[in-house]
Amino acid sequence: MKFNLFYSWHQVKSIFSYSWENTIFLYLIPLPLLIILIRLLVKRKKQSRVVLSFKAPFKQHKLTRILTFLPDTVLSLCMISLIVALADPYKSIYHTRIQQEGVDIAIGLDVSSSMLSKDVQPSRLAVAKQTAQAFIAGRKFDKIALVAFAGAPYLSSPITADSSFLSFSLRALSHQQVAEEGTALGDALGMCINQIREEANPKKIIILISDGNNTAGNLDPLTSAELAKTFKIKVYTIAVGSTKASLDPVDESTLRMIAQQANGRFYRARDKQTLQAIFREIDIMEKSRKLHIKEVEHKSAAPVFFQLAFFLFFINLLLKVLGISNTLED
Repeated sequence: MKFNLFYSWHQVKSIFSYSWENTIFLYLIPLPLLIILIRLLVKRKKQSRVVLSFKAPFKQHKLTRILTFLPDTVLSLCMISLIVALADPYKSIYHTRIQQEGVDIAIGLDVSSSMLSKDVQPSRLAVAKQTAQAFIAGRKFDKIALVAFAGAPYLSSPITADSSFLSFSLRALSHQQVAEEGTALGDALGMCINQIREEANPKKIIILISDGNNTAGNLDPLTSAELAKTFKIKVYTIAVGSTKASLDPVDESTLRMIAQQANGRFYRARDKQTLQAIFREIDIMEKSRKLHIKEVEHKSAAPVFFQLAFFLFFINLLLKVLGISNTLED
C-alpha cells in the first residue's frame, strides 16, 4: 500500500482543526496510554522484590534500553490512530456553484383558418411560427411547452428543455393539425396553464399568439386569465394581423383583457418586423438569472488514520520478528 508519510503527518498536525462525526470514540484515546501505565507499574512492583545474587548486576546499553520501549510505543500509537479514524475527523469545504435558472414557458399558437390570412406575408401563421422558432432557439436554459389551437387545443409538445424536439414540433404545426374549426382562446390558455402550473420554478409565463377572434371552446378567456393569475403565471398576448381591411379582422379587445387580467402585456404585431421586435422585448424582460448556490463538502481524514494504524501495526509486527522485546515483558 502506497503511504504518503508527509501528507499523513500534515493531517496529524492539523487534527485539531477538524470536526468529528463520532466524538464518543475520542474518549477512548487515553486507553492505550493507561494500559501501558498499568503494565509499567506491575513490572516495577515485580522488580522491587529483593533478589539475592552473587553476580554483579547486568548493565544494559542506553540505546538498548530505549529500543525496549519501542514496541509498546508503536502499538499505542497504532491504537490511537485507529481510535481517531473511528471518530471520523472531517473538514467542511465550502464551494459556490453558479447555476442558470431559466423560465417555464408555454407558447399557445393559433392555427385556425383565420391565421392563414396573407395580410402579413407569407401568412399570419407562417410568420408566427418563424418568429417563435427563433425565440425558442435563444432560450437555452428554459423549459417550454407548445400548444396549438383552433376550435380546440392540441398539445404539440409537453414542457421540455429539448430544443430540438420543440423545433421539430413547431415546424410540424399546420392548420390541418386541429380538426375543430374556430378559435378557442379560453381552452388554449387553460391547457397552457396546466402544462406549467405544477412546475417548481417560480418564473412562469404564457405567450398567446392569435388574431383574437374567440369563437369556440368551453372556457371563457377571462376565466382562464384569472386562473393564470391565481397560479402566478404572467400572460403575454400577441395579436397578429395588419390594420388594413381584411376578411379576417383582428380582435384586440379579448387579447388585451386577458393580458391585463393575468398581469401580462398586450402587443399588436402588424408585420413580421414588429412581431420579431415583440419577441425580443419579451426575451429581454424574461431573462434567465444566475443563482449562486453554496455547497458544503465534508472531506474525511479517516482513511489517512486507518492507513497510519495499519502502517504502525506492521512496524510492531516487524519489531517482534526482529526479536526486539518489550521491557515491560518478562
